[in-house]
Amino acid sequence: MPAPRFLPSELITSRQFIVLAAFSALKVVGLIMVAYALGLWIATMATAGENDRQLLGLAVIGAVLRALSAWGLNAGARRMGLGAKERLRLNLVRNQATQPTIAPAAKQQSIPVIATLASHGLEKLDDYFTKFIPALIGALAVPVLLGLYILQLDWISAVVLLLTIPLIPVFMALIGMHTQDTLNESQATLDQLAHQLYELAQGLPALLGLGRARAHGNAIAAVSNRYRQATMANLKTVFMSSFWLELIATLAVAVLAVMIGVRLVGGNMDLAAGLTILILAPELFSALREVGSAYHAADDGLAAYQKYTAITTGKPGRQLRSTTATNPQNILEISDLQFSYDGLNPIHQTVNLTLAAGEHRVLSTPSGTGKSTLLTLIAEAHSSDNSFNPELASGRIFVANQLATISQHPQFNAATGWLQLDQDAPAAPAELRQQLSARLGMEPMLNRPIGEYSPGELRRLEVMRALLRIHSDAGCTLLLADEPTAHLDERNAQQVRELLEELPSRCALLIASHDPAISQGHHTRTTPLEVNNGLSAPQAAGELQEPEAVAAGVKEPRSEKFNPLRELLVGYKASPKALLWGSTSVLCAVALAALSGWLIVESSYQPAILHLTVAFVMVRTLGIGRAVFRYLEQLAIHDAVLAYATDLREKMWNAMVSNPARWGLLSRSSVILRYLLAEVDELRDLLARVLFPPLQGIVVWVAAAVTLYFIQPEFGYLAMAAALVLAFPVRWLVQRIEGEHLVHQLRHRMQMNQSALGILRHKLALRSNQRLENVIGQFHEAETLNTQRARRHALGQGSATALATLISVLLAIAITALSHSSASFTALAVLLSLALGESAGNALLALQQGRALKELSAKLAERGMQSQDLPATREHPLDQGSKIVGFELDSLSLGYEQGTTVVAELSAHIPASQWTAITGPSGSGKSTLLTALLGALPAQGGALRGIDADGNLVEMEQADLSSVAWCPQEAHLFDSTIRRNLMLAVAQEQNCTDAELHRVLEQVGLAKWFAQQPAGLESRIGSGGHQLSGGQRCKLAVARAILGGHQIILLDEPTAHLGEDEAGELISTLHQALADRTVVLITHDQNLAGQCAYRIDLGARKLKANA
Repeated sequence: MPAPRFLPSELITSRQFIVLAAFSALKVVGLIMVAYALGLWIATMATAGENDRQLLGLAVIGAVLRALSAWGLNAGARRMGLGAKERLRLNLVRNQATQPTIAPAAKQQSIPVIATLASHGLEKLDDYFTKFIPALIGALAVPVLLGLYILQLDWISAVVLLLTIPLIPVFMALIGMHTQDTLNESQATLDQLAHQLYELAQGLPALLGLGRARAHGNAIAAVSNRYRQATMANLKTVFMSSFWLELIATLAVAVLAVMIGVRLVGGNMDLAAGLTILILAPELFSALREVGSAYHAADDGLAAYQKYTAITTGKPGRQLRSTTATNPQNILEISDLQFSYDGLNPIHQTVNLTLAAGEHRVLSTPSGTGKSTLLTLIAEAHSSDNSFNPELASGRIFVANQLATISQHPQFNAATGWLQLDQDAPAAPAELRQQLSARLGMEPMLNRPIGEYSPGELRRLEVMRALLRIHSDAGCTLLLADEPTAHLDERNAQQVRELLEELPSRCALLIASHDPAISQGHHTRTTPLEVNNGLSAPQAAGELQEPEAVAAGVKEPRSEKFNPLRELLVGYKASPKALLWGSTSVLCAVALAALSGWLIVESSYQPAILHLTVAFVMVRTLGIGRAVFRYLEQLAIHDAVLAYATDLREKMWNAMVSNPARWGLLSRSSVILRYLLAEVDELRDLLARVLFPPLQGIVVWVAAAVTLYFIQPEFGYLAMAAALVLAFPVRWLVQRIEGEHLVHQLRHRMQMNQSALGILRHKLALRSNQRLENVIGQFHEAETLNTQRARRHALGQGSATALATLISVLLAIAITALSHSSASFTALAVLLSLALGESAGNALLALQQGRALKELSAKLAERGMQSQDLPATREHPLDQGSKIVGFELDSLSLGYEQGTTVVAELSAHIPASQWTAITGPSGSGKSTLLTALLGALPAQGGALRGIDADGNLVEMEQADLSSVAWCPQEAHLFDSTIRRNLMLAVAQEQNCTDAELHRVLEQVGLAKWFAQQPAGLESRIGSGGHQLSGGQRCKLAVARAILGGHQIILLDEPTAHLGEDEAGELISTLHQALADRTVVLITHDQNLAGQCAYRIDLGARKLKANA
């Protein structure tokens, strides 16, 4: 379906059209005044007559009007579009944030795709308002008004123009039909890139643990390259359109110039009229060329609007929420609830449940029976717009008042713990906060960025948030707790159990837990669930989330060695070509204008026609050259910047994953699309706009000044004086007017990208905690403030173009006034000067945006980007160093930042082919130690060495770490098939049979679940393993870790989401499957730790052998 060519009328008022039309008419008046005055002056010179000095005054007035109209069109267009895309973005974010997340959306409407549309896509509407609408009004007004004026000067010239002008819209329509297909392909690859970046960021710990982060950096490069190819295919069509428009317009002017020259030779035309028409004709075709270019520039924005309309006008779904209770004493009522993820295999069938005040119930059925799904359905029905798919959900859910949740996968959107609590529990008194933080051991960490929290600390923050809401808000009477003690040591787990027993009597509690101690509370009853065990129960929200603001908490040493301008110009062969083709194109344009002026005046002397033949041929050659070289320039520029963006995206991924301090930020927060999509594309566009126009402008202006000097020295001096005026006071002025504002706009666009993803990613937590409208209100307030600022600065929007136009016209007037050369060379100099205005305006616009490029480059440098290659992330090297089978720790100290130590002076021995448990309180550095064993975190002090098969100590830098695999607590599963998730652990050159995959699934206790998958190994599991329960995700992640044949397996809380029996069964099975391997197990379960041969207790800082 083709994108619409026009947006709804409510986005643009008729008054705005009238204002732009008025400025277009003012532009025509200015053009006519300048053309008439200069044409008549030069014609009088040719006849040796006396010129009237008032003509120069008329030309100056015309120049001022033309500059004023250029400013008015730019400023008016900018103000016209302000607020429109902001309203669309707010509506899109609110629409999607209020919808239930229990069932995953199709990939075409996934969270990263919607977030990209809200930011990257709708931002493209700027081109519609600032380019297409003004160009359209100009194309309607300028040719008509100029045509009428030319008609009264010379009807034959008017007829020639009338015959050539229709060719432009015909070619626009023909080429526009083809661009829709290439545009759709480009949009699809952009969505694919956004989805893959989002998936890889969430799964970063798993990729690092399996040594596949660099390989998936290459995958990012592959998708980015497809995006580049699709974009180039679309741009080639657009540039071909521009080429034909440029060629038709240029040849039409050339034909008109030749025709006027021939008629002047024959004495059939007045020289003043001919010069006037020749000055006006390029402006007439320029208006048509601009609408052609703007037509394609607006395509992306209009396609985004079409997609926005399709998404926001979806069909309403089924309502599960009920506003009335059968028993007024009940806080929660569930009646006849049914739910399925695929419409075929029900998770729940006819669930009925009630809870009254003071009643506590535990759902303790095995993993995969729908506990988390039920809790999520309750939260979604209460807080969302209730647009559930009627094919998947039915029944009735009543919640009396507000509720609080303890999610199995906590989501946070603030920078620090205290800020998160301030947002979600604003009414909680300070005394209660201090009391709960002390009991949960949170006091030392609440001022730290949440990105630095361990999973256990995240769990305690989630518990504290929910309890603060319950105790401080009298209207909050229901607590939904999903695995509240998972990832916690015994001391903190006991505190959570006690706190759950101390809820106010007005509250009801529904818990899903495998913790046997939970069900022993005196108020608690264990409630079975009616389920179909054939399908698993996922947690809707996906993997653990983190705030977008945590970026402030991760410090990077600033690099001064990142210079994208130099990298692009030196490192990509297309860049010098682009500079050459672009300069040549502008030189052809300037030479065409100058030669046309000389030709007209020479023709008025009625020489022999053969005398002018060479000039006729040159006019046509320059016209064709201008179009051809412009086409080549555009292809070369975009080939260079798109290739650079592709390489930069991979380079940024490798830079971020090489620093363990940023892993939490990258995998948990909402910065991934900002960092690797929005900022890279912004840098790409800025490089194309900033690098080439100033260099081309310098080349062209120097060539013009030399030419003018040879015509008459004073002309050259005037050109150099004008260049100095442009280079210093004018450049300073336009940068002063708009430079800082463009930086503000860049920051706002990047923040909106991050905020949109943050809201969509955390929407369930925001809704459950009654904060969604507050956060969307802040989002709207930021947009409103930016719109107000932009409205003020829009008045300076056209300053660069207006001043460049004014300087070039004043230069032409000054040359005319000071000329004592022949009329032919005066005409050449005047038209050459007028033609310089376009390149000068482009150069000033580029310099105006230079501050935004500098700002963005500095941001990337602060994150560690350098022009030289960065150290590689650990991968699976082949035949490099000694493969290790154990570890030796000697007074080892670890930390993520200098001066901050997480593990201090630890000495231990991890022997080969044995199980070693690592225990200790939450936050004591267990996961940090595993990161070091993985080879990703260097020691701050002491030594960490590997032990090879011969028992020799090997420095970690020289060791082959391909024998080490890590199964982290955040073991993300990817939006793909079971087979591809398992094969992630296997090197690309290796292969596994189906029988091997079946066997490893059986080893981790997933045989029964796998037997019920209709597509077998090709069954898709959804983003984050959405189609699996929390326990099943852990089992599949463990299966993936042991499949690759690694000698050392690092297991981080593999039983956190499993029941006691399931945990014991899994560990027993793993003992058999990994009998000859080295296993390092992090656990808070003392029973599991007791089954290991050795234990490293980080709480006591000692190694001991278990009996």
